[in-house]
Amino acid sequence: MRKRNDQKKNRILESTVKLMAAQGINGVSMSMIAKESGIPQATIYVYFSSKEELLRELYRYVVKKNCDFIMEKFKDEEDIKKSFENIYWCMVEYFRLYPAEFQVYEQFMSSMISKTTSLENVTDLFKPLYAFVERGQQAGIIKKELHPIVVLSYFSLLAANIEKGKLFWGNQADDLVYQIIFNASWDAVSIHK
Repeated sequence: MRKRNDQKKNRILESTVKLMAAQGINGVSMSMIAKESGIPQATIYVYFSSKEELLRELYRYVVKKNCDFIMEKFKDEEDIKKSFENIYWCMVEYFRLYPAEFQVYEQFMSSMISKTTSLENVTDLFKPLYAFVERGQQAGIIKKELHPIVVLSYFSLLAANIEKGKLFWGNQADDLVYQIIFNASWDAVSIHK
């Protein structure tokens, strides 16, 4: 029974991602979600008491999907730089494979919803990546004065901006552009000896 409930809940969330990518946060109603998911609106309220609750859960869902994708493909190597490069290319691959989720995440980050959403549960998802950054700091390779979120942001934000340009304006960028971004980000966060 629980598995079936989780499947319905995920279908609601996936339908909401699809709609929000096309319509925006404010352009999506519960009746649209019901129609897209094939689940009656009254049943949706069994899983989510309000649209606000659904959006909070959706934010966590999108962030978790991103983190799970990166951690599933992440190869923790002895060479810290190679491991960072692996994380970076996993992020780029995620942006490319899941453009709707990426668009929804960007909408959350640009709206007040992300500011009112409790980040406790979301930041827990990043703990394995934070631990990796801290390992690089302890090894004297990554600048200690940078918080792990700042280090990770150097890599993710620049790549995300390139992907936004592709999604919204049709800009093109090949892997060389992404490699240049990685190299510049690495120079910014690493200690040069």
